[in-house]
Amino acid sequence: MSEGILAAVLIVAIVVGAACYAIRRLDKTAGRIAVVISALAVLVGALVPVVKILVEPPSSIPAQVVAPAGSDQAGAGLGGSAR
Repeated sequence: MSEGILAAVLIVAIVVGAACYAIRRLDKTAGRIAVVISALAVLVGALVPVVKILVEPPSSIPAQVVAPAGSDQAGAGLGGSAR
């Protein structure tokens, strides 16, 4: 769960940083508006996985299955040679 949240935080930070840099560097208002709209679209798209991670119950984590150890005689019946 923490990996997904970390990825979402990094996505938001990168998009906001890139948008701030682009807005500062662009001279025309139309370019600035396009950058803001694009940044908002990316941030909304990044929120979908975050909400999915936060909403899913923690019980959906797959359980680890451990097979019981067999004896030496059990292995002989599976095609092994019994000596």
